[in-house]
Amino acid sequence: MSRLIAILNFKGGTGKTTTTINLGMALAMQEERVLLVDIDPQGALATSFGLRPKHTLTSLLHGATDPERYIVNVRPHLDVLPSDYRLAHADGALRAREVPELTLGRKLKAVQDKYDFILLDCAPTISWLTESALFAAREVFVPVSMEYLALVGARQVIIEVLRARRLYPNRSVHISLVIPTFYNSRLRKTSEAMRMLEKYFPGAVSPPIRTTVRLSEAPGHHKTIFEYDPKGPGAVDYHRLALRVLKDAKR
Repeated sequence: MSRLIAILNFKGGTGKTTTTINLGMALAMQEERVLLVDIDPQGALATSFGLRPKHTLTSLLHGATDPERYIVNVRPHLDVLPSDYRLAHADGALRAREVPELTLGRKLKAVQDKYDFILLDCAPTISWLTESALFAAREVFVPVSMEYLALVGARQVIIEVLRARRLYPNRSVHISLVIPTFYNSRLRKTSEAMRMLEKYFPGAVSPPIRTTVRLSEAPGHHKTIFEYDPKGPGAVDYHRLALRVLKDAKR
């Protein structure tokens, strides 16, 4: 059974997609079988890998029954279930006729045994799609950039996770990892943000992802950080994060 993880913060620009891509790649490099699922109508996963998919998550949520038809292999051991702008238009229609705690999890159940990790890249909004991702997931990873508003966004994630657990108590979704991003040890706000994270999430704060322009440049070349800057701090930090995630899995 795979680890099904929602990557979420209700503040934009905290590195959710960057983390989904590069953590996924780092795990795949350890020969873990990984599926990345784009729950964001911006379709950033497809763009980052240079995909132009005809079939996306939208079709799957609207009633298609074979998720493998929509999954694209992008690297050894690494697959993507992409989305695009059509997912935004689907949100309202799905809310009217689908139950969020059943839909996405039911669709992914057919492929869960084929992967060790399924990472859900969530939009920074409270929507039917985000709710569906929280109900489908068993864990939540929260990327938090080193600024106050990202901490506020993380607080909202806690509220939504608790709400999901109340509405659907049979699924014990929980925040298992908080990932400091855009980390710059020379800035005072960084040390203050780290102290707050360690206070409110004791034992769940991962080693930080240092700020580097290479992480933002890599998607423009349709590459992960391991291909674009394999010896740089971004690659080092995401490799270290993957080892932490694997260690937690064994524990």
